[in-house]
Amino acid sequence: MSFLALLERLEPQVTSRLRRMVGPDTAEDLRQELLLRAWRKAPRDLDEAGMRAWLHAVGSNLAIDELRRRKHRDHDELGEHHVATLTDPDERLTARDGLARVSEDERAVLWLRFYAGLSHAELGSYLGTTPEAARKRVSRARATFLHRFRETPVPRSAPLILVLDGNDDTEAYRAWMGAAGARTRVLDRAYAERDLATADGLVITGSHDDVHPGLYGEPVRGSVGANLRRDATDLAILRTALGQGVPVLGVCRGHQLLNIAGGGTLYQDLMGDGATRSDHVDKLHAIDTGAATTARRWLGTRPTVSSMHHQALRRLGRGLRVTSTSPDGVPESIEKVGAGFALGIQWHPEVAAAEEAGTRVAEAFVAECAVAERAA
Repeated sequence: MSFLALLERLEPQVTSRLRRMVGPDTAEDLRQELLLRAWRKAPRDLDEAGMRAWLHAVGSNLAIDELRRRKHRDHDELGEHHVATLTDPDERLTARDGLARVSEDERAVLWLRFYAGLSHAELGSYLGTTPEAARKRVSRARATFLHRFRETPVPRSAPLILVLDGNDDTEAYRAWMGAAGARTRVLDRAYAERDLATADGLVITGSHDDVHPGLYGEPVRGSVGANLRRDATDLAILRTALGQGVPVLGVCRGHQLLNIAGGGTLYQDLMGDGATRSDHVDKLHAIDTGAATTARRWLGTRPTVSSMHHQALRRLGRGLRVTSTSPDGVPESIEKVGAGFALGIQWHPEVAAAEEAGTRVAEAFVAECAVAERAA
């Protein structure tokens, strides 16, 4: 591929990043400057990956220089960016009030991280500090904003539960939570940290695709349709939610991701790996819940559930415990030990076949999120 063809191939990716960092108008000027610098100075022997890295590095430096020139921007404008995606009028007013009561520096840090799209390394460069110090500043600013947002009373009719779509019937999950009294919104992966800051709960859905075994250090054997980039993104989102204390409910794939977040592993294929002689595809079966567990409290001793999976937990992750099993010993639910709430269920409570068990899970999780909302 010629040098010019390579630039044309990579230019849309770099331009998209510039737009996120400095806005569409300024991005066009910086794009022209970047292409000019690439033509004059970029090494001609770089492969595609090397050229992409060169363009992103130089483009980021141009954007950071532009942001430095804007250092004395109107901070009220930053606040508008933070509340722009909130659709509830009461929440928008509460968010504005919360932002008005954090410092100007904190507002600037939040904007640069979540709207300009700077990485911690880029933010550190902008602030004249290290990436780790920048990460801590973002964390403190976000915690301050969340505290201000939560301490202002807002007439909410129901807790807000975000749904992280794992390539399943997302609307079925939203309807399932909505029937239990929650407000729902599909989580935007590009702004996950920002959206989680004002959420009362997170549901990670099932998927037609398997979790990529690379997340737990194994090669692909029995996994189908695995997407490592998406799975790594969703694992990071899950860890962010856990770190922020957002109640989490993982269904099927979400249950498996919760285990992996604790360092656990999966059977890539239950029957192929010798874990059981019975498949769990499109099956109604009973599960046995453990004493003094959330599963027992929500579902009773031996509920009937609806399964649709060929993978399952193998090695249990740290900070988790198994709270129910199928008759052949497959873990059907896990929960987080200690502070914070996180529950994973291997079966599908959102489908009609789950009947009473699915309804109980939805109602109990919405109630859990409402308690977390009041306590925040």
